Amino acid sequence: MSLGNKLRYLRLKERKTLSQQGKILNVSMNSVYRWEHGLAVPRITMLKKMAGMYGIPADWLLSDISTESLKSEVEQNLLTMFRGLSDMNKFKVIGIIRSLDDEIDMD
Repeated sequence: MSLGNKLRYLRLKERKTLSQQGKILNVSMNSVYRWEHGLAVPRITMLKKMAGMYGIPADWLLSDISTESLKSEVEQNLLTMFRGLSDMNKFKVIGIIRSLDDEIDMD
């Protein structure tokens, strides 16, 4: 997956428009468009900012790691955080996930 496709994937996953993304990053909508379409490459400082914003490793943006690998890493991070919770909070999280799953089933 190209850098542009990764940036677009991440933006759409967050349900952001080009304009919204530009405002968040303090760049023009045109800059975001150009990055996503491979017409320009963001500076390394911007790539690091975006990686932090999305909670992903900056290396992933520049590597050929697939979105499946990223999903696996995100799941691993969630599992690590879950394991650090108290038993009471683990039950709360499970309840929240079940309620979200029920909402999805209703859609």
